[in-house]
Amino acid sequence: MSYWFTIAALTGINVLLAYSVYASFMSGQVSIGQAAFFGVGAYVGASLTVLGGFDLISAVLVAGFAGAAASLFVGVPTLRLKGYHFTIATVAFAEAVRVILHNLKYGRPRSSGNVGDQWLGPDGATGFRHIAYLNENGITTGQYALIVWVIVVIVVIGFFLVERSRIARILRTIEEDEVVARAIGIPVARYKVAAFVCGGFIAGMSGALYAHLLTFISGGDFIIHLSTIALAYVVIGGGQTMWGPLLGAILFTVLP
Repeated sequence: MSYWFTIAALTGINVLLAYSVYASFMSGQVSIGQAAFFGVGAYVGASLTVLGGFDLISAVLVAGFAGAAASLFVGVPTLRLKGYHFTIATVAFAEAVRVILHNLKYGRPRSSGNVGDQWLGPDGATGFRHIAYLNENGITTGQYALIVWVIVVIVVIGFFLVERSRIARILRTIEEDEVVARAIGIPVARYKVAAFVCGGFIAGMSGALYAHLLTFISGGDFIIHLSTIALAYVVIGGGQTMWGPLLGAILFTVLP
């Protein structure tokens, strides 16, 4: 059963990653930079539990804010770009973040451990090991899968409410025609940045959950392929409905 609980947890994490893409997709922005926000969230969330003594939920929330900050950093200067120009800009940012994470080293020596394996925290190309929060706190794989899916349900409910609000109509108007949206008084840039930052927040949370599930991460985990797959979840599941990311992520995580 542990194997299937792991699959369930990974599926929930991929659902969150898909919704991080969908948040900006609603306003017509196609981002292939979610791997960057996912990676930032993974490193921040793992650092907080391993080095800072945070509890899991607090670490996941802070990781979400870290992902949001990273998306704000790239979103403000690039959201004036349109179409594939914006997409390429997010690709460049994701690759830059991957290289940074690959070379990142901070932390402290372990009090015990094998020779050459005595470092807590990111250790450059060696990666970030010993993310042992679940084992140290007696959280089973099944319990962790439940935690992940509780967060998924909260996010889905959030999108369900947004889809039936004025915000969704505004975002869809921007997606259809930005010129018309501006002509009727919609602050296009503000809504596009807000949608992009929301996606960054969700990606950051999913990254933190991913790090604690795998217990080991490295910069190589956050390549462009990850962002492309997340976009595929949305496109194949259906980018014009909030159920699309859910269905796409579940289908293409479980089937392989």
